[in-house]
Amino acid sequence: MNDYLARFAAAPKSFKKSFAMLTVAWICHPIFLYSLFLNAPVVEGADKAIMKMAIVSISLVALLFLIKKWARALVVVGTLFVVINDLFYFALAPHNKIATLLCVVVVLLSITGTYQLFDKASRDYFTKLNPKTESQDPRGG
Repeated sequence: MNDYLARFAAAPKSFKKSFAMLTVAWICHPIFLYSLFLNAPVVEGADKAIMKMAIVSISLVALLFLIKKWARALVVVGTLFVVINDLFYFALAPHNKIATLLCVVVVLLSITGTYQLFDKASRDYFTKLNPKTESQDPRGG
């Protein structure tokens, strides 16, 4: 665990900004879903779906903290699904001002945070920590 903390501490500013923005977006994601169903029995069993989204959000934070190339790719795909999911719910479900604000926060911070994740300094840091290994020829040649 200390290795991951040291890696995070040594990360460039763009990665730390990205981590902060995406973490806030992922925390707002299940809150947004909850705000849609607050005071309205729109869908029976929505609490289970919201709990699943909270678990997805926590998983994305943990994956990004690993600072692995495969985790970064998975985080980008997961963030894309979160944004699509929130826009889908926003378009179809009746919403209030709080839900609107939370949806805007999720979408804007997700886009900005993902952009920061692809910043040159962040990309170089991921490459430095996860260098490509040359595959050995099993025939010895």
